Amino acid sequence: MTGPIIHLTGVTKEYQAGRRAIQALRGVDLIVEPGEWVTILGPSGCGKSTLLNILSGIDRATGGSVEVAGVDLRSLSEEELARWRGQHVGIIFQFFQLMPTLTALENVLLPMELVGNRPRRDRARELLERVGVEHLADHLPNELSGGEQQRVAIARALANDPPLLLADEPTGNLDSASGARVLALLAEMWETGKTLVLVTHDRAIASHGSRVIEMRDGRIVADRRVAEDVPHAATPDIAASGEA
Repeated sequence: MTGPIIHLTGVTKEYQAGRRAIQALRGVDLIVEPGEWVTILGPSGCGKSTLLNILSGIDRATGGSVEVAGVDLRSLSEEELARWRGQHVGIIFQFFQLMPTLTALENVLLPMELVGNRPRRDRARELLERVGVEHLADHLPNELSGGEQQRVAIARALANDPPLLLADEPTGNLDSASGARVLALLAEMWETGKTLVLVTHDRAIASHGSRVIEMRDGRIVADRRVAEDVPHAATPDIAASGEA
């Protein structure tokens, strides 16, 4: 696409907590170009996950302009948002969010079905192979380790070949070795041309990707480029590893 893949202007988000109004986002301006890896860094409660939910259309901004993949999200109905999200955004959650009664293969097929595409088992198997868990295609989530579940979740996020990947603390529920493998896989996806926005509280992850944005109290307080000589993908080769 031409122009920014994300363009936010003056975005606010307010939640009502009893008689109190909680300001989760306070006038956020953000432009992300296609092909960037943006890490959003900040402590719990700073608004970073709220921002990610607004970018995905899971939540709606209270005020401001939200344009993602060339679409004004505030103008879409809930049904239109769901259809748009299935085609343009892949979401990777901290706790995987796999359907517990579906196999790994069926979890990857699900996004294709939800947007009305003909489920392609060959593509689903190819994606599972790409993330190194094709041999677990017929396993249920409770038969997989945390690292294996997250790799299935990444395959699921890629099912409809979206241009934008959103990852909310994708290593937060994993041990360090599994987390390193997931980061290596995300780096591989980014290097194929995907735009990646990753939310984390872990400063070590900020050495990955191309840009780091820091948030405090619902505002962006810093925005910097990652040094080009940082070896962002210097982590284990997932496809060659049988580990979780």
